[in-house]
Formats: sequence, C-alpha cells, structure tokens
Amino acid sequence: MLKNQKLKTIHISVFSADLKLIGFQNRRELHLSCGLINIARGNCNVLLRPESNDITGEIFISSERPVMNAELSVPPILFDQVQSSLRNNVGRPLQLIILLDRGLIVDNQGVLTIKDSISAKIKDLSWILPVR
Repeated sequence: MLKNQKLKTIHISVFSADLKLIGFQNRRELHLSCGLINIARGNCNVLLRPESNDITGEIFISSERPVMNAELSVPPILFDQVQSSLRNNVGRPLQLIILLDRGLIVDNQGVLTIKDSISAKIKDLSWILPVR
C-alpha cells in the first residue's frame, strides 16, 4: 500500500479563458478556468494580471470546496505571450505548473487531504504553450 505524498507543484490545464478590460484605463486581466492534472479532484481559477516585472502570486485552497483560487502578477511580456497562445487554438490546452512554498498532502489516489483552508505563496511558474 502506498503512503501519502507531499506535492510542491500543482499541474493545471486551462479549460477556458476570458480577457477582461476594466475601467477607463482598460486594465487587463485574464481569468482562467482550469482543471487539475496531478491532483485527483477539483478545479483552479487563475487570475492573471500584467502588473510587475517579477512573477508574484498566491493560491488559496478551501477546505470546504474542491476549488483553488490563484492570483498572479506577471511581467506584461509574459501576459501577452499567454494571451496570444490562448488565441491560437491548436487542439491542445495550455498548461500551467505552479511551484508552491509549501507541500500539499495527497493520498495514494491523488486526492488532496486538508483539514483547514490553505494559503500559499507561489514561488515559481512554468507554462506549456502549444504551438502546433
């Protein structure tokens, strides 16, 4: 029998995306609705903003619902690359790999085990952007 595993990365696949232009200044935000790849059940909503020269972010994982919410500030050039990739429908979804500052416990079926809600810093971020 396998033991619980500690994951520091969350692999997600983008199901849908909305570009929001907010206010008279047209502040841009991408709202991504995603499915989890390396965790058995649940979804992740990602809010992406082009607001900084560094990548910063947090993720909130509720103990009551199988939905994670991540907020990320990224350099404008990365925001533009992601937005452009979302426009090019190549039949495969864009993927995102989030590295957390703390580990998450999953059982041998990949189900996340938490008693209390978790808030974690995002340490790093990788994208898989399909091109063909």
